[in-house]
Amino acid sequence: MIELHQISKQYDSIKAVDRLSLNIHAGRICGFLGPNGAGKTTTIRMLMDIIHPDSGSILFDGSSKRPPSNQIGYLPEERGLYQKISIHETLLYFAHLRKVKNADQKIKKYLDRFGLGDRLQSKINELSKGNQQKLQFINTILHDPQYVVLDEPFSGLDPVNQLLLKEILEEMKAAGKTIIFSSHQMDQVEKVCDHVAMIDQGKLILAGTLQEIKKSHGDTLLQVIPENEADLTHQFFKDHDAQVRSGAAYFQLEGQNKQNLINELNATFDLKVVRVAEPGLEDIFIRLIKGIQA
Repeated sequence: MIELHQISKQYDSIKAVDRLSLNIHAGRICGFLGPNGAGKTTTIRMLMDIIHPDSGSILFDGSSKRPPSNQIGYLPEERGLYQKISIHETLLYFAHLRKVKNADQKIKKYLDRFGLGDRLQSKINELSKGNQQKLQFINTILHDPQYVVLDEPFSGLDPVNQLLLKEILEEMKAAGKTIIFSSHQMDQVEKVCDHVAMIDQGKLILAGTLQEIKKSHGDTLLQVIPENEADLTHQFFKDHDAQVRSGAAYFQLEGQNKQNLINELNATFDLKVVRVAEPGLEDIFIRLIKGIQA
């Protein structure tokens, strides 16, 4: 388990992280969310010991002593692999740094699994963005770390490789790893994570299981799917602050009469679906951030 106790970090007049406390348990995948500038990157850098908090403490399984580097896997959002070195040399170099046993065998296993088994001698700069992301992920987990921190791990991956990465994360979770997953892709967070922590302006504003979070925010969305998808561009949806995505519009029912809204919709459009829906993580995120910034 990783425990953040009242950690803070200030840059000049900006309070990047403000007395943040959070527990990330072993055997779970914790989604770490927040808008741009919320303090996510600063928190991750403190967690990774790249920078130090001004106050507060970070504990690994109850100890303030940082685990050895071969027990931690970190996938940064920015790629940092050596561009003119081959895939095999790159992975072997980092494997030796982390004292990985049977390194060649493990490298081949992961490269085969990600469809890169025939690219051992390819240089990093010859790979596509997606393949570089796969390689960076392999490098993050090759040494079988106990603590894994992933920043935008799905960046550049196609749906097939996104699914493969999810499978590996599930395997790691089942093995009792402590996993932190930071992303702006709410749909992926919702599919992968069982716990979520959301911060804004350096402060924790929401934490819990997905089930708890959705339950606490209630069934307050009205989902509307018109017969003609082009109708979703109508000014009506903008005037009512509806969120339009994936061929549907979602209205917040808080503060407005549901039946009156439905009557207006029926009078304006031919509708295929009208139903009260459970809010998704994206809806909850938008509502909370808008409420804070209002």
